[in-house]
Amino acid sequence: MIYHGTLAIQPLDGIWSLHLPREGAWKNEIDRKELTIKIGKWKKTVVVTDKEPSETAFRTQIQIRKLSGSYEIGPFIGILTVAGEDSFLGNRTNFTDILETGRKQGALAYVITVEDINWELETAVGSIFDHGRKIWVKESLPIPHIIYNRIPNRAAENRPHVISALEKLSASETTTLYNPRFFEKSHMYHILQKERKVSAFLPETVPFSRENLVNMAGKHPILYMKPTNGKAGRGIYQLQRKDDRYVLQYQLKKKNIKKFFQTLYGLYYVLVRMVKEPYVIQQGISLATYQDRIFDIRALAQKDGHGEWGITGMGIRIAGAGGITTHVPRGGSIGEPKNVLSAVFPDSDSDRMIASVHNTVLMIAGVLENEWPALAECSMDIGIDKQGKMWFIEANSKPEKFDEPHIRKLSLKRIIEYAQHKSGFKKIHAQTNKNDNVEET
Repeated sequence: MIYHGTLAIQPLDGIWSLHLPREGAWKNEIDRKELTIKIGKWKKTVVVTDKEPSETAFRTQIQIRKLSGSYEIGPFIGILTVAGEDSFLGNRTNFTDILETGRKQGALAYVITVEDINWELETAVGSIFDHGRKIWVKESLPIPHIIYNRIPNRAAENRPHVISALEKLSASETTTLYNPRFFEKSHMYHILQKERKVSAFLPETVPFSRENLVNMAGKHPILYMKPTNGKAGRGIYQLQRKDDRYVLQYQLKKKNIKKFFQTLYGLYYVLVRMVKEPYVIQQGISLATYQDRIFDIRALAQKDGHGEWGITGMGIRIAGAGGITTHVPRGGSIGEPKNVLSAVFPDSDSDRMIASVHNTVLMIAGVLENEWPALAECSMDIGIDKQGKMWFIEANSKPEKFDEPHIRKLSLKRIIEYAQHKSGFKKIHAQTNKNDNVEET
Protein backbone atom coordinates (compact mmCIF):
# COMPACT_ATOMS: atom_id res chain seq x y z
CA MET A 1 0.00 0.00 0.00
CA ILE A 2 1.28 3.48 -0.91
CA TYR A 3 0.30 6.75 0.77
CA HIS A 4 0.96 10.26 -0.47
CA GLY A 5 1.92 13.29 1.54
CA THR A 6 4.21 16.28 1.77
CA LEU A 7 7.79 15.98 2.99
CA ALA A 8 9.15 19.15 4.58
CA ILE A 9 12.84 19.67 5.29
CA GLN A 10 14.23 22.43 7.46
CA PRO A 11 17.77 22.73 6.02
CA LEU A 12 19.10 24.85 8.87
CA ASP A 13 18.29 22.38 11.66
CA GLY A 14 17.99 19.11 9.73
CA ILE A 15 14.41 18.41 10.93
CA TRP A 16 12.26 16.40 8.54
CA SER A 17 8.47 16.22 8.85
CA LEU A 18 5.89 14.20 6.97
CA HIS A 19 2.58 15.99 6.48
CA LEU A 20 -0.39 13.71 5.77
CA PRO A 21 -4.09 14.47 5.19
CA ARG A 22 -6.21 14.97 8.32
CA GLU A 23 -8.43 12.05 7.31
CA GLY A 24 -7.62 8.94 5.35
CA ALA A 25 -6.72 5.25 5.34
CA TRP A 26 -3.16 6.04 6.39
CA LYS A 27 -4.36 6.63 9.99
CA ASN A 28 -5.05 2.89 10.37
CA GLU A 29 -1.47 2.09 9.39
CA ILE A 30 0.70 5.00 10.51
CA ASP A 31 -0.47 5.54 14.09
CA ARG A 32 2.63 7.17 15.52
CA LYS A 33 4.15 10.63 15.77
CA GLU A 34 7.52 9.63 14.35
CA LEU A 35 8.73 7.23 11.68
CA THR A 36 12.21 5.93 11.03
CA ILE A 37 12.74 5.96 7.30
CA LYS A 38 15.40 3.68 5.83
CA ILE A 39 17.05 3.50 2.42
CA GLY A 40 20.00 1.11 2.44
CA LYS A 41 22.17 2.00 5.43
CA TRP A 42 20.81 5.55 5.59
CA LYS A 43 18.03 6.26 8.05
CA LYS A 44 16.18 9.31 9.25
CA THR A 45 13.61 10.01 11.95
CA VAL A 46 10.67 11.90 10.49
CA VAL A 47 8.00 13.73 12.47
CA VAL A 48 4.48 12.67 11.34
CA THR A 49 1.78 15.33 11.48
CA ASP A 50 -1.45 16.42 9.86
CA LYS A 51 -0.59 20.11 10.32
CA GLU A 52 0.46 22.50 7.57
CA PRO A 53 4.19 22.47 6.75
CA SER A 54 6.23 25.55 7.57
CA GLU A 55 6.50 28.14 4.83
CA THR A 56 10.27 28.29 5.42
CA ALA A 57 10.81 24.58 4.79
CA PHE A 58 11.70 22.90 1.51
CA ARG A 59 8.50 21.05 0.61
CA THR A 60 7.90 18.29 -1.90
CA GLN A 61 5.17 15.82 -2.70
CA ILE A 62 6.33 12.35 -1.66
CA GLN A 63 5.09 8.78 -1.38
CA ILE A 64 5.27 6.39 1.58
CA ARG A 65 5.24 2.60 1.50
CA LYS A 66 5.72 -0.12 4.08
CA LEU A 67 8.34 -2.77 3.41
CA SER A 68 9.07 -5.64 5.82
CA GLY A 69 7.96 -3.76 8.89
CA SER A 70 9.78 -0.50 8.06
CA TYR A 71 8.79 2.50 6.01
CA GLU A 72 10.30 3.96 2.88
CA ILE A 73 9.61 7.30 1.24
CA GLY A 74 10.38 8.18 -2.31
CA PRO A 75 11.30 8.15 -4.95
CA PHE A 76 14.60 9.88 -4.30
CA ILE A 77 16.14 11.07 -7.56
CA GLY A 78 19.79 12.10 -7.71
CA ILE A 79 20.97 14.41 -10.47
CA LEU A 80 24.55 13.26 -10.85
CA THR A 81 27.35 15.67 -11.67
CA VAL A 82 30.90 16.36 -10.50
CA ALA A 83 32.40 18.75 -7.99
CA GLY A 84 33.58 22.07 -9.31
CA GLU A 85 33.70 25.77 -8.76
CA ASP A 86 30.92 26.88 -6.42
CA SER A 87 30.12 23.33 -5.25
CA PHE A 88 29.15 21.49 -8.46
CA LEU A 89 29.25 21.73 -12.25
CA GLY A 90 26.26 21.67 -14.56
CA ASN A 91 23.30 23.65 -15.83
CA ARG A 92 21.71 24.93 -12.64
CA THR A 93 18.59 26.21 -14.35
CA ASN A 94 18.00 22.72 -15.70
CA PHE A 95 18.64 21.21 -12.27
CA THR A 96 16.20 23.54 -10.49
CA ASP A 97 13.55 22.79 -13.14
CA ILE A 98 13.92 19.05 -12.45
CA LEU A 99 13.76 19.58 -8.69
CA GLU A 100 10.62 21.71 -9.03
CA THR A 101 8.93 19.17 -11.32
CA GLY A 102 9.71 16.41 -8.82
CA ARG A 103 8.32 18.52 -6.01
CA LYS A 104 5.00 18.83 -7.83
CA GLN A 105 4.78 15.27 -9.14
CA GLY A 106 5.80 13.36 -6.05
CA ALA A 107 9.56 12.84 -5.84
CA LEU A 108 12.49 14.27 -3.89
CA ALA A 109 15.11 15.29 -6.42
CA TYR A 110 18.52 16.65 -5.45
CA VAL A 111 21.93 17.20 -6.96
CA ILE A 112 24.82 14.96 -5.93
CA THR A 113 28.42 14.88 -7.06
CA VAL A 114 30.51 11.77 -7.60
CA GLU A 115 32.95 13.12 -5.02
CA ASP A 116 30.25 13.48 -2.34
CA ILE A 117 29.13 9.84 -2.36
CA ASN A 118 30.11 7.83 0.72
CA TRP A 119 30.09 4.28 -0.59
CA GLU A 120 30.62 2.65 2.80
CA LEU A 121 27.74 4.47 4.51
CA GLU A 122 25.59 4.50 1.34
CA THR A 123 24.98 8.22 1.72
CA ALA A 124 25.63 11.36 -0.28
CA VAL A 125 25.80 15.06 0.40
CA GLY A 126 22.91 16.32 -1.69
CA SER A 127 22.06 19.86 -2.76
CA ILE A 128 18.49 21.13 -2.79
CA PHE A 129 17.41 24.59 -3.87
CA ASP A 130 15.93 26.88 -1.24
CA HIS A 131 13.56 29.09 -3.25
CA GLY A 132 12.93 31.41 -0.34
CA ARG A 133 16.58 32.36 0.08
CA LYS A 134 17.55 31.61 -3.55
CA ILE A 135 20.47 29.44 -2.49
CA TRP A 136 21.55 25.82 -2.74
CA VAL A 137 21.52 24.02 0.61
CA LYS A 138 23.42 20.83 1.41
CA GLU A 139 21.78 17.93 3.24
CA SER A 140 22.91 14.43 4.23
CA LEU A 141 20.85 12.13 2.01
CA PRO A 142 20.84 8.50 0.87
CA ILE A 143 22.23 7.25 -2.40
CA PRO A 144 19.03 7.76 -4.39
CA HIS A 145 16.71 5.16 -5.87
CA ILE A 146 17.37 6.70 -9.29
CA ILE A 147 20.55 8.37 -10.55
CA TYR A 148 20.07 10.69 -13.54
CA ASN A 149 23.49 11.16 -15.14
CA ARG A 150 24.04 14.82 -16.03
CA ILE A 151 27.83 14.94 -15.78
CA PRO A 152 28.32 17.91 -18.10
CA ASN A 153 31.23 16.97 -20.33
CA ARG A 154 33.37 14.09 -21.55
CA ALA A 155 36.52 15.32 -19.84
CA ALA A 156 34.82 15.01 -16.44
CA GLU A 157 33.19 11.71 -17.33
CA ASN A 158 36.53 10.20 -18.33
CA ARG A 159 38.25 10.88 -15.00
CA PRO A 160 39.25 7.54 -13.38
CA HIS A 161 37.25 8.11 -10.17
CA VAL A 162 34.17 9.07 -12.20
CA ILE A 163 34.44 5.96 -14.38
CA SER A 164 34.73 3.87 -11.20
CA ALA A 165 31.65 5.52 -9.67
CA LEU A 166 29.56 4.98 -12.80
CA GLU A 167 30.59 1.32 -12.84
CA LYS A 168 29.54 0.91 -9.18
CA LEU A 169 26.20 2.60 -9.78
CA SER A 170 25.56 0.50 -12.89
CA ALA A 171 26.20 -2.68 -10.90
CA SER A 172 24.05 -1.63 -7.93
CA GLU A 173 20.99 -3.75 -7.15
CA THR A 174 19.28 -0.94 -5.24
CA THR A 175 19.96 2.03 -7.52
CA THR A 176 19.03 2.56 -11.17
CA LEU A 177 21.48 4.60 -13.22
CA TYR A 178 20.35 6.44 -16.33
CA ASN A 179 21.59 7.70 -18.75
CA PRO A 180 24.83 6.10 -19.93
CA ARG A 181 27.99 7.92 -20.90
CA PHE A 182 28.19 10.36 -23.79
CA PHE A 183 27.97 8.68 -27.19
CA GLU A 184 31.16 8.48 -29.23
CA LYS A 185 30.34 8.98 -32.93
CA SER A 186 32.47 6.21 -34.42
CA HIS A 187 31.21 3.62 -31.94
CA MET A 188 27.59 4.74 -32.29
CA TYR A 189 27.68 4.55 -36.10
CA HIS A 190 29.34 1.15 -35.92
CA ILE A 191 26.47 -0.13 -33.75
CA LEU A 192 23.81 1.34 -36.02
CA GLN A 193 25.44 0.12 -39.23
CA LYS A 194 25.13 -3.48 -38.04
CA GLU A 195 21.33 -3.18 -38.02
CA ARG A 196 19.92 -3.61 -41.52
CA LYS A 197 16.69 -1.77 -40.67
CA VAL A 198 18.71 1.28 -39.56
CA SER A 199 21.71 1.26 -41.90
CA ALA A 200 19.64 2.61 -44.82
CA PHE A 201 19.26 5.89 -42.93
CA LEU A 202 22.99 6.34 -42.26
CA PRO A 203 25.35 8.51 -44.30
CA GLU A 204 28.69 6.83 -44.96
CA THR A 205 31.03 7.59 -42.04
CA VAL A 206 34.73 6.73 -41.71
CA PRO A 207 37.65 7.78 -39.46
CA PHE A 208 39.54 10.89 -40.51
CA SER A 209 42.72 10.11 -42.43
CA ARG A 210 44.37 11.28 -45.64
CA GLU A 211 43.45 8.10 -47.48
CA ASN A 212 39.82 8.24 -46.35
CA LEU A 213 39.59 11.93 -47.24
CA VAL A 214 40.73 11.23 -50.82
CA ASN A 215 38.41 8.22 -51.20
CA MET A 216 35.36 9.97 -49.74
CA ALA A 217 35.93 13.11 -51.82
CA GLY A 218 35.90 10.95 -54.93
CA LYS A 219 32.55 9.40 -53.97
CA HIS A 220 30.54 12.29 -52.49
CA PRO A 221 30.19 15.91 -53.64
CA ILE A 222 29.82 17.16 -50.06
CA LEU A 223 31.69 15.95 -46.97
CA TYR A 224 31.56 16.85 -43.31
CA MET A 225 34.40 16.43 -40.84
CA LYS A 226 33.11 16.09 -37.28
CA PRO A 227 34.82 15.53 -33.91
CA THR A 228 33.93 12.08 -32.63
CA ASN A 229 33.16 13.55 -29.22
CA GLY A 230 31.67 16.84 -30.37
CA LYS A 231 28.33 18.41 -29.55
CA ALA A 232 26.22 21.47 -30.41
CA GLY A 233 27.84 21.84 -33.83
CA ARG A 234 31.27 22.56 -32.40
CA GLY A 235 34.28 21.92 -34.66
CA ILE A 236 32.37 20.85 -37.80
CA TYR A 237 33.93 21.44 -41.23
CA GLN A 238 32.17 21.18 -44.58
CA LEU A 239 34.05 20.32 -47.77
CA GLN A 240 32.74 20.85 -51.32
CA ARG A 241 34.34 20.77 -54.72
CA LYS A 242 33.44 23.79 -56.85
CA ASP A 243 34.89 24.06 -60.36
CA ASP A 244 38.59 23.32 -59.95
CA ARG A 245 38.88 24.18 -56.25
CA TYR A 246 37.97 22.67 -52.90
CA VAL A 247 36.03 24.88 -50.53
CA LEU A 248 36.40 24.29 -46.80
CA GLN A 249 33.74 26.02 -44.73
CA TYR A 250 33.29 26.22 -40.95
CA GLN A 251 31.77 28.48 -38.32
CA LEU A 252 33.31 30.43 -35.46
CA LYS A 253 30.33 31.21 -33.25
CA LYS A 254 27.92 32.81 -35.78
CA LYS A 255 30.56 33.77 -38.35
CA ASN A 256 30.96 31.69 -41.54
CA ILE A 257 34.53 31.19 -42.75
CA LYS A 258 35.59 29.82 -46.16
CA LYS A 259 39.03 28.69 -47.31
CA PHE A 260 39.94 27.60 -50.84
CA PHE A 261 42.42 24.88 -51.87
CA GLN A 262 43.74 23.62 -55.18
CA THR A 263 44.42 20.07 -53.95
CA LEU A 264 43.04 17.68 -51.36
CA TYR A 265 46.52 17.07 -50.05
CA GLY A 266 47.06 20.73 -49.28
CA LEU A 267 43.67 20.85 -47.61
CA TYR A 268 44.44 17.74 -45.56
CA TYR A 269 47.66 19.16 -44.11
CA VAL A 270 45.88 22.35 -43.13
CA LEU A 271 43.11 20.31 -41.45
CA VAL A 272 45.63 18.20 -39.55
CA ARG A 273 46.96 21.36 -37.93
CA MET A 274 43.44 22.63 -37.16
CA VAL A 275 41.92 19.50 -35.57
CA LYS A 276 43.32 18.47 -32.21
CA GLU A 277 41.13 15.45 -31.45
CA PRO A 278 39.76 12.34 -33.24
CA TYR A 279 37.46 13.15 -36.17
CA VAL A 280 35.23 11.30 -38.61
CA ILE A 281 34.55 12.05 -42.27
CA GLN A 282 30.89 11.81 -43.18
CA GLN A 283 29.00 11.78 -46.45
CA GLY A 284 27.27 15.12 -46.89
CA ILE A 285 23.56 15.06 -47.62
CA SER A 286 21.97 17.45 -50.09
CA LEU A 287 19.43 18.58 -47.52
CA ALA A 288 16.15 20.17 -48.46
CA THR A 289 16.02 23.91 -47.83
CA TYR A 290 13.46 26.23 -46.30
CA GLN A 291 13.71 29.84 -47.45
CA ASP A 292 17.07 28.94 -49.02
CA ARG A 293 18.46 27.59 -45.76
CA ILE A 294 19.14 23.98 -44.83
CA PHE A 295 17.16 22.50 -41.97
CA ASP A 296 16.81 19.30 -40.00
CA ILE A 297 14.43 17.84 -37.45
CA ARG A 298 15.40 17.53 -33.80
CA ALA A 299 13.39 14.92 -31.91
CA LEU A 300 13.42 14.03 -28.23
CA ALA A 301 12.75 10.40 -27.33
CA GLN A 302 12.21 9.46 -23.67
CA LYS A 303 10.90 6.55 -21.69
CA ASP A 304 7.63 7.27 -19.90
CA GLY A 305 5.97 6.26 -16.65
CA HIS A 306 5.46 2.72 -18.01
CA GLY A 307 9.07 2.32 -19.13
CA GLU A 308 8.12 2.60 -22.82
CA TRP A 309 9.81 4.74 -25.46
CA GLY A 310 7.84 7.68 -26.80
CA ILE A 311 8.43 10.91 -28.69
CA THR A 312 8.25 13.81 -26.26
CA GLY A 313 8.33 16.29 -29.11
CA MET A 314 10.18 17.46 -32.16
CA GLY A 315 11.05 20.76 -33.78
CA ILE A 316 12.67 22.11 -36.91
CA ARG A 317 16.13 23.66 -36.72
CA ILE A 318 16.97 26.03 -39.59
CA ALA A 319 20.54 27.10 -40.36
CA GLY A 320 21.50 30.75 -40.44
CA ALA A 321 22.20 32.40 -43.79
CA GLY A 322 25.03 30.44 -45.41
CA GLY A 323 25.40 28.29 -42.30
CA ILE A 324 26.54 24.67 -42.42
CA THR A 325 24.89 23.62 -39.13
CA THR A 326 21.40 24.21 -37.77
CA HIS A 327 22.31 24.72 -34.12
CA VAL A 328 20.60 27.77 -32.65
CA PRO A 329 23.70 29.01 -30.71
CA ARG A 330 25.53 29.10 -34.06
CA GLY A 331 22.96 31.28 -35.81
CA GLY A 332 20.18 28.75 -36.40
CA SER A 333 16.49 29.32 -35.75
CA ILE A 334 13.41 27.29 -34.80
CA GLY A 335 10.52 26.21 -37.01
CA GLU A 336 7.31 24.26 -36.55
CA PRO A 337 7.50 20.83 -38.28
CA LYS A 338 4.12 20.80 -39.98
CA ASN A 339 4.49 24.34 -41.35
CA VAL A 340 8.01 23.84 -42.67
CA LEU A 341 7.41 20.39 -44.19
CA SER A 342 4.18 21.54 -45.84
CA ALA A 343 6.02 24.48 -47.42
CA VAL A 344 9.03 22.46 -48.57
CA PHE A 345 7.12 19.36 -49.76
CA PRO A 346 3.71 20.71 -50.89
CA ASP A 347 2.89 17.49 -52.78
CA SER A 348 3.50 15.27 -49.75
CA ASP A 349 1.41 14.56 -46.66
CA SER A 350 3.26 16.39 -43.86
CA ASP A 351 1.45 14.39 -41.15
CA ARG A 352 2.64 11.16 -42.72
CA MET A 353 6.21 12.51 -42.95
CA ILE A 354 6.10 13.47 -39.27
CA ALA A 355 4.79 10.02 -38.33
CA SER A 356 7.59 8.44 -40.35
CA VAL A 357 10.18 10.50 -38.47
CA HIS A 358 8.60 9.44 -35.17
CA ASN A 359 8.78 5.78 -36.08
CA THR A 360 12.37 6.04 -37.30
CA VAL A 361 13.55 7.81 -34.13
CA LEU A 362 11.90 5.20 -31.91
CA MET A 363 13.43 2.38 -33.95
CA ILE A 364 16.92 3.90 -33.64
CA ALA A 365 16.42 4.53 -29.90
CA GLY A 366 15.63 0.85 -29.45
CA VAL A 367 18.82 -0.17 -31.25
CA LEU A 368 20.90 2.21 -29.14
CA GLU A 369 19.28 0.86 -25.98
CA ASN A 370 20.37 -2.66 -26.91
CA GLU A 371 23.97 -1.45 -26.73
CA TRP A 372 23.46 0.89 -23.77
CA PRO A 373 20.73 -0.68 -21.59
CA ALA A 374 20.70 2.30 -19.20
CA LEU A 375 19.54 4.59 -22.01
CA ALA A 376 16.20 6.21 -21.18
CA GLU A 377 16.32 9.38 -23.27
CA CYS A 378 18.13 10.76 -26.27
CA SER A 379 17.74 13.53 -28.79
CA MET A 380 18.25 12.92 -32.50
CA ASP A 381 18.84 15.06 -35.55
CA ILE A 382 17.10 13.74 -38.65
CA GLY A 383 17.79 15.27 -42.04
CA ILE A 384 15.51 15.15 -45.09
CA ASP A 385 17.07 15.46 -48.52
CA LYS A 386 15.57 17.16 -51.55
CA GLN A 387 13.91 13.92 -52.64
CA GLY A 388 12.22 13.51 -49.25
CA LYS A 389 14.46 10.70 -47.99
CA MET A 390 15.25 10.67 -44.26
CA TRP A 391 18.82 10.52 -42.95
CA PHE A 392 20.12 9.98 -39.43
CA ILE A 393 22.58 12.75 -38.60
CA GLU A 394 23.27 12.65 -34.87
CA ALA A 395 22.12 11.35 -31.48
CA ASN A 396 22.87 12.74 -28.03
CA SER A 397 22.54 10.66 -24.88
CA LYS A 398 22.42 13.80 -22.71
CA PRO A 399 20.02 16.15 -24.48
CA GLU A 400 20.14 19.85 -23.85
CA LYS A 401 16.98 21.76 -23.01
CA PHE A 402 14.53 22.12 -25.91
CA ASP A 403 13.55 25.71 -26.69
CA GLU A 404 9.91 24.83 -27.39
CA PRO A 405 8.05 25.35 -24.06
CA HIS A 406 5.61 22.45 -24.56
CA ILE A 407 8.46 20.02 -25.27
CA ARG A 408 10.47 21.31 -22.34
CA LYS A 409 7.54 20.94 -19.92
CA LEU A 410 6.74 17.39 -21.00
CA SER A 411 10.41 16.36 -20.98
CA LEU A 412 10.68 17.30 -17.29
CA LYS A 413 7.55 15.31 -16.48
CA ARG A 414 8.93 12.27 -18.30
CA ILE A 415 12.14 12.36 -16.24
CA ILE A 416 10.15 12.17 -12.99
CA GLU A 417 7.58 9.65 -14.29
CA TYR A 418 10.27 7.26 -15.51
CA ALA A 419 12.02 7.51 -12.14
CA GLN A 420 8.75 6.73 -10.36
CA HIS A 421 8.26 3.71 -12.62
CA LYS A 422 11.77 2.34 -12.11
CA SER A 423 11.67 2.82 -8.34
CA GLY A 424 8.23 1.21 -7.93
CA PHE A 425 6.56 4.33 -6.58
CA LYS A 426 3.31 5.33 -8.23
CA LYS A 427 2.68 8.55 -10.05
CA ILE A 428 0.56 11.12 -8.21
CA HIS A 429 -2.46 11.73 -10.44
CA ALA A 430 -4.29 14.47 -8.59
CA GLN A 431 -3.74 17.28 -6.13
CA THR A 432 -6.69 18.01 -3.95
CA ASN A 433 -5.93 20.52 -1.24
CA LYS A 434 -3.70 23.32 -0.09
CA ASN A 435 -0.70 21.08 0.60
CA ASP A 436 -1.18 18.97 -2.53
CA ASN A 437 -1.71 15.96 -0.23
CA VAL A 438 -3.44 13.05 -1.91
CA GLU A 439 -4.05 9.49 -0.90
CA GLU A 440 -4.14 6.33 -2.97
CA THR A 441 -4.24 2.58 -2.30
